[in-house]
Parts: sequence; structure tokens; C-alpha cells
Amino acid sequence: MNFFKKFLDYAKFSTGDFEKIFADVEMPPCPEVVATLMKKLSQPDIDIDKIVPLLESDASLAAQILRVANSALYGLPGKVTSILKAVSLLGLTEIRNIAVGYAMTKTVKDPGKEGFHIGQYWSDSIFRAIFSKKTAEYLGVESDEAFSAALLQDIAIPMLMDKWFHLYKDVFNTWLENGKRLHEVENEILSWNHAQAGAWVSKSWQLPDIFTCCIGLHISSIHDLKELDLLDTIVAPVTLSNKLSVTFKDKASLERAEKEAKFLGIDNDTLETLIDESMGMVSSMAEALGIKTS
Repeated sequence: MNFFKKFLDYAKFSTGDFEKIFADVEMPPCPEVVATLMKKLSQPDIDIDKIVPLLESDASLAAQILRVANSALYGLPGKVTSILKAVSLLGLTEIRNIAVGYAMTKTVKDPGKEGFHIGQYWSDSIFRAIFSKKTAEYLGVESDEAFSAALLQDIAIPMLMDKWFHLYKDVFNTWLENGKRLHEVENEILSWNHAQAGAWVSKSWQLPDIFTCCIGLHISSIHDLKELDLLDTIVAPVTLSNKLSVTFKDKASLERAEKEAKFLGIDNDTLETLIDESMGMVSSMAEALGIKTS
């Protein structure tokens, strides 16, 4: 890459204008079956009979729906053996959320860069998704979308590592060395962060606004959410989940999570239970999603 091309790339990358940053990059499209599903579900009074054939038309998606429906995440009585039964038991909103998770697993690829471990990325993403759903249920806020919204929170990181590593590597290497949170390093070096980039991806995929909101705000503090009047939404458990990691366990992160959990009325014992239960489900959920975490 010549100097002038590098200069132009840097100028574009430093703007935080994601329309420009990703303009010449072939972004992974949302799988067609999921995009079609989104459009159909946006219609008022959609008939379930029009959704089931669409889901069944993609064998891979159908298989994932059945695996997830039969996972410990839902604990349904008896084995779910048909898409019609899965839709009937889980509802269209939950089926949409599983489909969004399917879209992510199909589009996020290992950038193959030193220091980035795709297995750790998936372990953390799945743990945070399960934790967000369980925490939303505990808090009594709408939990149907919490799993998928949390699963998507770091969707931009592999894309930035893959498509823009020649510029993003300074951020990534600094983060590995200094122990700061990733978005803090991004803000210092780039003046924007992966949460903003992820929100752009969500909008480009035409995902529900609540997903875009969760992705864009997942790096915030619970105190920030109070100012935005979002404590009674799934943004709160998704944001709390970002303070935790199944692969990078350190005292500072746990203390930060405990402090913010208390602000939501979650004591340390309850938080520990939520964490342990979520960690215990990571392997089975990864298998249901068809993801390798090691």
C-alpha cells in the first residue's frame, strides 16, 4: 500500500464517518432469509403461516432454531421437533431474535490477526448474551430481545480487525498492552469507538431500533443510562454484561460490575448466581449456535 493510499485511508478512518469508512469495504450482508424475515415481521398482523415456510426454506436457519429452542436457555417441556412448534411455543419475536443470532454467526469471521482469539470472542459474546437475558428476567424488564441484542454488542470488532487492521492495529495493540477498556483506547486514538461502528452496522442491516440502541450504548455506565431514562429497558442488562468477561477475569472488572449491579438493585450474591448460571450454559449454547469456542 503506497503512502498516499495510506494517508487517504487514515483521513477517512479518523473521521468516524462510517458511511465513508465502510464505503469501499465489502460488508458482510445480512443473510437474505433473515432480511426477508425482518421485512415480513415489520408488517402489522403478520400471519404465522407465512413465516413458517420462510424459516423452513433455509435448512441451516431451521436447524439452528430447533437447536436453540431445545437448549437450556428456554427449558421447554419436551423436545421441539418442528419449526411450527418452535414458533408456536416461542413466539415470533423470539424467533426473530434467534434469526438475528444466526445472521451474526454466519457473517462474523475470524480475522486471523495475532492477539485476537475468535474462540474467546465467541465465549464472551455468548456469555454476555445469556447473562443479559437472565438479568433482564430478574429485573422484570422485557427480556425477549436481550439475548440477541447482547450477542451483537461487539459485532464491529472482528470487522474492524479484518477490513481495517492496518489502521486499527494501533488501537488493538495499545489495548492489549495498557489494560484500559477497548472503547477508551479507541476514543483516545480514533475519537470514535466500536460501539458506534456496531450501531452503524445494525442500522445498515435494518435491525430493530432497540438492538441499535443496545449496541451503541453497551459501553456506557449504568449511571449514563439513568440520565437517558433507560434503566427500565433491556439496554441496562446489556450494558451491565459488557463489564463482565468469561475469558478475561480481573478484580477491577468484577468490582465495576458489582457497583453498577447494585445501582440496578442486584446484590453481590444475586450477581454471582447470574454469572455462574450464565457461564454454565456457554458451551451448550455455543453448540446450539454451531460455534466453536476453543
